[in-house]
Amino acid sequence: MDRMVRAAPARAAARATATCSVRANRAVGGAAGWPKTGARGARRAHGGVRRRVTSMKADPVATQYATAFINLTTEKNVLDDARSDLDSIQSLLKSDKSLASFLMNPVASAEKKKSIIKSLASEAEFNQFSANFLCLLVDKQRIDLVEDVCEAFEDIYCEVTDTEVATVTSAETLDNDQQFEIAKKLQKITGAKNIKLRPKVDESLISGIIVQYGKGGSKLMDMSVKGQLDKIEDQLLANAPSA
Repeated sequence: MDRMVRAAPARAAARATATCSVRANRAVGGAAGWPKTGARGARRAHGGVRRRVTSMKADPVATQYATAFINLTTEKNVLDDARSDLDSIQSLLKSDKSLASFLMNPVASAEKKKSIIKSLASEAEFNQFSANFLCLLVDKQRIDLVEDVCEAFEDIYCEVTDTEVATVTSAETLDNDQQFEIAKKLQKITGAKNIKLRPKVDESLISGIIVQYGKGGSKLMDMSVKGQLDKIEDQLLANAPSA
């Protein structure tokens, strides 16, 4: 689970995802439409800077829907709630393949899909705009792009909220306090308003961590034992006499 360092409160995505999973299994075994206000190219008003939100990092169609949803939820002051909801849906679809398969099935009933989405949204206490948006994807026959939409939404969200994304690889799982300390140090290094950590575990590191951040993961800090051993090995090889 990604960890965000933010002043603003956020709901526990893990709880919502777990709740969704139970409801999804029941629903698959056995709509609200887009809000009338629509997405009118609302200007982003974060930190007093007003701008139109756009992104070209993902599938163009997915990006269009994600941008419209960012603009709408920003205008309605529910951006963080929307992000939490889409994060929960994305996690659920990755863990529940039967639900993902059903939603992506082009011949499955659209009404059944929306019924499932509404049940999940109600059980997990999604914001109404999030439920409406997911149902809209069904109506527009774009629900197969939902994971791309979630990715595009996250990219744009990080851009407009000045959030630095960092992948932290460790030999064993980091606890919350360790992640928080790493995030605070990265915040100081990068000057970003928020830090989002993507923890990974690689036992081959032996000990320590590797932090990758910056645009496209262009910056790397290797503080692992394996990294230090590799450097020593490279130095020994470089200084070894020729045969």
